[in-house]
Amino acid sequence: MCAKVEIILLPLAPLILKNSMMITRRNFLKAGAAVAALSVVPNGFASILAKKEKAIGVQLYSVRDDLKTDFDGTMKALVDIGYKRMEAAGYRDGKFYGKSPAEMKKYLADLGARMVGSHTGSGLLAEGDTKGWDFWKKNAADIKSLSDVKRLADQFNKCGEIAKANGLRFAFHNHVDEFHELEGKIPFDVMIENTDKGLVTFQIDTAQLVYGGFKCHDYVNRYPGRFANWHLKDANADGKGSTEMGAGIVDFKSLFAVAEKAGLEDYFIEQERYNMTPLQAMKHDYDFLMNASYVKW
Repeated sequence: MCAKVEIILLPLAPLILKNSMMITRRNFLKAGAAVAALSVVPNGFASILAKKEKAIGVQLYSVRDDLKTDFDGTMKALVDIGYKRMEAAGYRDGKFYGKSPAEMKKYLADLGARMVGSHTGSGLLAEGDTKGWDFWKKNAADIKSLSDVKRLADQFNKCGEIAKANGLRFAFHNHVDEFHELEGKIPFDVMIENTDKGLVTFQIDTAQLVYGGFKCHDYVNRYPGRFANWHLKDANADGKGSTEMGAGIVDFKSLFAVAEKAGLEDYFIEQERYNMTPLQAMKHDYDFLMNASYVKW
């Protein structure tokens, strides 16, 4: 079971760890403070929305190449589509896409949008911290037993304590590896069952969960209240990557039917492969959710 290191921070909402890693208290809080300075959002998005408005967010990794070639044009295009809630794909050297938290907050406010979270990896370690990297290599990427998985769950609980004490929530984002059976158990189940509900939540990556051989709504029914944040990503029937929403095999209707049971607070569209340009795909996916009667907010 190999881990891909990514972290997402959201102020007064989930701090999301995409697969396992070790972070220091100092850098954890430093990154959290940066996101808090960027945008302060109430816990749960429904309270800030008009009753008929949908809180459709976008993970900016979906337009990663466009951002490199035309950052301003791409961000404006996303807002013009309708996206007002964004999740950054990186926090490096104290900046989001080359901008300080204060600069990014103003930049987005001028566009009529806000950044409600960010994911990052090695940016939480001090430069030259080889000891931290050694920990990751040994403890995050080298998961060979259920004891290793339970050790990670213990680490998640510790991170969750730090997060909770500072107005954040800590969560784990799944990939497909966590659904490969290990010693007769599903590692993802072991993680959920060995983490404190009050300290750790989970972000469903819908495509990866389906590729793991399961249905998203079945997991919600099995573990109610544990999935406060979703990455909405449709899965190609051939098992290779993501596709435009509605063109794949993810049952979004059944998932949204258990949104309240999941404890849903935020959701973001994420797409990594396309049958059109990335921005056209983002428009398609946004319209898909806007036109879906089962998506209430």
